[in-house]
Amino acid sequence: MEAGERLALLADETEQLVLMLGTTTVPLGSADALALRLLHCHLGVGMSSRLFVALRERHGLAYDVGVHAPARRGAAPFVFHLSSSAERAEEATTRLLDEWQRLLEVPLSLEELTLAQAKFRGQEALGRQTCSQIADRHALLLSHGLDWDYADGALVQSRELTPADLLAAAQRWLGAPALSLCGPAKALEAAAASWRRHPSVRSGRRG
Repeated sequence: MEAGERLALLADETEQLVLMLGTTTVPLGSADALALRLLHCHLGVGMSSRLFVALRERHGLAYDVGVHAPARRGAAPFVFHLSSSAERAEEATTRLLDEWQRLLEVPLSLEELTLAQAKFRGQEALGRQTCSQIADRHALLLSHGLDWDYADGALVQSRELTPADLLAAAQRWLGAPALSLCGPAKALEAAAASWRRHPSVRSGRRG
C-alpha cells in the first residue's frame, strides 16, 4: 500500500488487470447493514445489476465484475471487483471509480430500489429452501448475537427503506475506499495514473 494514497499494486505478468475497490463497513445487525445489503443487490446481484450493465454490457470492460459484501460479526468489507484486459486498464479504473462516486452522489430511482428489494427477498427465499438451510441461517444469526427471527424482521424493514436512506448509508460508510491492483507492470502504471487523476481522489475524498 502506497502511503497516503490507499493504493496497492502487485505486478503479475498476465493479460488481465484485476481491480478491487472497497472499504470496511458495519457488522450484520447494525443500523446501516440492511441499506448496504440493498446497495449490494442493486450493484452486484444478477445480470441486471448496475455494475454488470454499466461496465460489461455498456462498455465491454469486464471479464468478471461484482460486489463482495459478506456478513461479518465485526467490520464487514464492501468491495467492487473487476477483471479487465490489461490494454484497457486506464478506462477500467476510471469507470470503476466513476461508479463508486455515483454511489455516493446519486440516489437510486424508485424502480432501482424496487428491483433491489425484490433481489433481496429472492436471496432470502433461496437461502431457506431446506431444513438444513434454515438451521444454518438461525445458527449464523445467533452466532452474531442477533435474535433468531432477525431475517424476518429485515425482510419487513427492507420494504420501508427509501433511496435517501441508502444514499445516506453509502455516504456514512463508503466515502474513503482503497484500490488494489494486480496485473502487468504497464497496466498497473496506467491504472495508478487514472486513480491519481480521478476528481474524487484529487479533491481529497479518497486520498
